[in-house]
Amino acid sequence: MNREYLRTLAAVLDEGGFGAAADRLHLTPSAVSQRIKALEADTGQILVVRGRPCTPTASGEVLARMARQFEEIEAEADAALEAEMARPLDIVVNADSLATWFRGVLPEAARWTDTELRIQVEDEEYTRAVLQRGEAMAAVTTSRQAASGCRSRRLGVMRYLPVAAPALLAGRTPPPDLARLPVIEFNAKDVMQSRFLGSAGVQGLKPTESVRCHRLPSSEAFLAAVLAGMGWGLVPEAQALSHLDDGTLIRLNPRWRDVELYWQCWSVHTARLDRLTRAVLDAAGAQLR
Repeated sequence: MNREYLRTLAAVLDEGGFGAAADRLHLTPSAVSQRIKALEADTGQILVVRGRPCTPTASGEVLARMARQFEEIEAEADAALEAEMARPLDIVVNADSLATWFRGVLPEAARWTDTELRIQVEDEEYTRAVLQRGEAMAAVTTSRQAASGCRSRRLGVMRYLPVAAPALLAGRTPPPDLARLPVIEFNAKDVMQSRFLGSAGVQGLKPTESVRCHRLPSSEAFLAAVLAGMGWGLVPEAQALSHLDDGTLIRLNPRWRDVELYWQCWSVHTARLDRLTRAVLDAAGAQLR
């Protein structure tokens, strides 16, 4: 049964006439009349006694009550959705993005008086799972395929360079045997360094061999550990370049590792979420490859 026709019936009975209902619904009286006739044709019954005022038949009362119940349900749903969308925007961002290009979003967000950002940090290969569980409205992820109920936009490529402090090489000239140098990892999920070794054709260690592996779950601390000579690691190009220029870091291999990033967010279009998406795309466009 057509919901707009039911709404029109309720308006006719509430206002007492077709003309007043037309004013309320921003329609012509003819359009209101056509809707009522169509509803009567659908039900096979007269619903409105045309008079001054118009009154419902018994069948008209049933449908008018249904129309008002629908309106009440819609009002409750709208209120609930409005409250939901007014809550803080929960976002998942990987640590390296948060330490580099994503900071370009922050000056924009500082001007939003109607928005609170709640950012949690997760590895870029796992952020989509957080989104799928409904724990966030948006995420920076490596997954191109949109999660259910979400839309996906390409952000660009984040480039990582294999670097180390000169002290780690103990006077040796790069490229050293990377597989045997101490290494820095972000956490247990971080496989970037091992994947880089494979892509660069570096032979891994024998089963009886081992290498020191330090874990520091902070992008800034990761860089500090590399600068301190604790081990080598893949550092975002944006963080590494100034240290390469001043000699505090040395590039260990001419290869690099590119990570393609995507922005996934709920498919629903709201002013706040769309505004955040524009800010993220602008920041990524300015700094990512």
